[in-house]
Amino acid sequence: MNAGPGATAAMPGAVAIVHDDTCPFCVRCAGWLSSQDTALPVELWAASDPEAVRRWGRLPGYGSELVVVADDGRAWVGPDAFLMALWSLRRFRQLSATLTGPLARALFRSLSTNRGRLGALLGLEDCGEDGCRR
Repeated sequence: MNAGPGATAAMPGAVAIVHDDTCPFCVRCAGWLSSQDTALPVELWAASDPEAVRRWGRLPGYGSELVVVADDGRAWVGPDAFLMALWSLRRFRQLSATLTGPLARALFRSLSTNRGRLGALLGLEDCGEDGCRR
């Protein structure tokens, strides 16, 4: 797995974003992502989709973390996946380049860890103490 969008390797031509479809907050975020103008082709996948499981289910964190997979097979999980998802959007590409380092990773780790509570604050169903996709 790569460090994020600032890595020196060639940038992907397309990405697949795999989200936890049992988490109301993640589903809401996926809906928001699908409404954004993308800078490259983006496919959104539910982690429970059998084809997604077949393709990427072996990746660490699959189903419990956000996963972004490039068309060349590189994958980002957790905080790095958040950055890649932002990088894939025209409006947020520049911002994603500035959100690097330990502080950004801590922010995205906190978002991921507390997504059930964040969803509840937004009036969505609370995933409970154990978080989503237990």
